[in-house]
Amino acid sequence: MAEQGSFQAAANRLNLSPTAVGRRVRKLEDGLGTVLFLRTTRTVTLTAAGSRFLLRAQKLMSDLGDALSEIRDEERFGERAVAIGCLPTIAVHLLPDVLGAFAEQEACGVQVFDLSASAMQDLVRSGRIEFAVSFIGAQHDDLSMHPLYSEPIVALVSEHDPVAEQGEISWHDLQGRRLVSIGTASGTRSLIDTSLSSWDIDLHWHYEVQHLATAVPLAAAGLGIAIVPASVAQILPAQVRTVRLRAPTIERRIGTLRRRGIPLSSPASTLHRLIVNRLRG
Repeated sequence: MAEQGSFQAAANRLNLSPTAVGRRVRKLEDGLGTVLFLRTTRTVTLTAAGSRFLLRAQKLMSDLGDALSEIRDEERFGERAVAIGCLPTIAVHLLPDVLGAFAEQEACGVQVFDLSASAMQDLVRSGRIEFAVSFIGAQHDDLSMHPLYSEPIVALVSEHDPVAEQGEISWHDLQGRRLVSIGTASGTRSLIDTSLSSWDIDLHWHYEVQHLATAVPLAAAGLGIAIVPASVAQILPAQVRTVRLRAPTIERRIGTLRRRGIPLSSPASTLHRLIVNRLRG
């Protein structure tokens, strides 16, 4: 009505009767507790409150139109970047091939959050990322988990270490040795501590790092034996050896997690399928 200047013109524009338009205006004014229009026999003009309301309403309508256009474009052309999470130790081996295959099928970009398992859980819950490739631990009511495979926890040692030529050692053999561990707040460290809690093993965690990749050069320098998931050992300096650990064998489960009951967007669904096939293949 502000654009048309009269009830009759606004009614014609909306395909309504002038009476119906009048009822809607009065209902809006009653709800706001103020008068939006000054009425004469021929025209209507905005009050000061009406002018302020019009500016905000126009911005809201513009934002809504932009949002609708973006959603249509995303579904039609896949222009929005898909946001996912992936453990750094897995991302370096998994994503190059998978993202190459994804680019052949989808036009949108991909935003990768290569963070810790706990940080990615928070991002999944908030909806900031659609899914994550992560360590799968305890079950959560609000998250849907899709286990894919298990990887063992192994020891990384300097080539000059006495155990470097042994293919396998027990956790008991690590007693008295300086060890390098991921931080105590991580899911991997929690898994190790829980798995060893019923064993009579006293370990000396001398170095603690927040990123598993940092443990590798410490092992290479002979500063300690790094205890890491096997994925960390896929690409190592020449002076580092991998030794299996037994008694007990400890494995962490890797899979995808997403918000329970929330469907993935079409591009995210494609990327999820490619990742699942790659990790299971």
